[in-house]
Amino acid sequence: MPRLMPDTRPQRVLAASNFVYTVGSGLYLAAGDFTEAVHLPAGQVGLGLGIAGLLALVSGVAVGHLADRHGARGIHAATLVVQALATTCFVLADSFWPFVLAVCAAAAAKAAGIAARSRLSRYYGGNRLQEFRAYLRAVTNVGISLGAVLAGWVVQVGTLTAYQRSTDNVLEAAIRRRQSHARA
Repeated sequence: MPRLMPDTRPQRVLAASNFVYTVGSGLYLAAGDFTEAVHLPAGQVGLGLGIAGLLALVSGVAVGHLADRHGARGIHAATLVVQALATTCFVLADSFWPFVLAVCAAAAAKAAGIAARSRLSRYYGGNRLQEFRAYLRAVTNVGISLGAVLAGWVVQVGTLTAYQRSTDNVLEAAIRRRQSHARA
């Protein structure tokens, strides 16, 4: 019978951080809301996302090498912090360049985090690596789905306040999760 939680504490911590991260990734789908809430033209949003995508390609490879040399755990934690801060900066973006800076930081941190997390998954997966990766994939699917529901709500409401509130909810969940790990 499948277990609801992974066996070891490091696996549970990685799964929990993956969940918070993927809810944020699903919420990232609301980036198109910048055309409505901040009144950026769709072309500018597309250009900003394209620039961010190119930066993400480079950062993933560079940080992967850094994680190999200096340890993936600290690198992964740093990428999660940068991504949370960058995602929070979306609510401050009121024109093209602040949007580009926020989306570039978020995309680069996301790509870098994936590179570092891959190494952690291999290390903590133990002798049941495929099972652990499948579990992380399931957590990813649930997290992105919940984030996409939030993103749908943001797009439906269509205001900057809705986007700010949805970002606040993701940050609150991350802070609560961090506090519960500190107590354990």
